[in-house]
Amino acid sequence: MTGLFYTSAAKQDLVDILEYIAGDNPAAALDWIDKIEAKCLLIGIGSSTMIGEMQPHLGEGVRASIVGRYVIFHREANGRIEILRVIPGDRNVTRL
Repeated sequence: MTGLFYTSAAKQDLVDILEYIAGDNPAAALDWIDKIEAKCLLIGIGSSTMIGEMQPHLGEGVRASIVGRYVIFHREANGRIEILRVIPGDRNVTRL
């Protein structure tokens, strides 16, 4: 693997999560972003073929990994791990 890449949608998801949680608790917001980013790094260090559940209905090679109530969608592509989206688990992913 040559690295970890966040799509623009995933970057915006992280901003949205941060802003939403910070409305109630700024310190907790930063903690959640740290937890999510740590999991993304773990996904990037490991092999994408071994981390997360396959999600074939979302595209070839797409996997999902859980952090608390958030789901990280990722895949291996172009010699790197792409973080596609980071969304609340109760959100309908087929409408994204």
